[in-house]
Amino acid sequence: RGVIMDGIRVNSGAKRIEVNDNGDYITLNFADQSFPTRFFAMLDRVLETTEAASPKEAEIKEKFTVGGLDYTRAMAQLNEDIHSAVVSEIDGFFGVDTCKHVFGDIVPGIDLIDDFFQQLMPYFQKYGQERTRRMSKYSAERTGNV
Repeated sequence: RGVIMDGIRVNSGAKRIEVNDNGDYITLNFADQSFPTRFFAMLDRVLETTEAASPKEAEIKEKFTVGGLDYTRAMAQLNEDIHSAVVSEIDGFFGVDTCKHVFGDIVPGIDLIDDFFQQLMPYFQKYGQERTRRMSKYSAERTGNV
């Protein structure tokens, strides 16, 4: 009476990377061909956010006496706003609370964020190398196409 089912399972290529000692992880899904493009688009938005700080910093310098309390307060707020926007981009890409899992309950500075991205890059490089290797077996020369 039981139905015997055949089945297949495709290795999705998703890489789960643990990001803290509590077992939290992020997923890099290289089987999703839009993943690298979306990742680099997110990095571009992060760079745009940080570059947009220069005119705002200039406004603060014009408005307040450099080194004064109001100046320091405004610069601290600008710094926090920029880094909070970067956190939002990272969380938007990898999932809610990614930065909390990776960095703890802080608004991380650029040095921590850069370290995070630098640690991810080898996964992208490995994926690129593996993809090139797999695709080479479909080359026109090998399959006899012109």
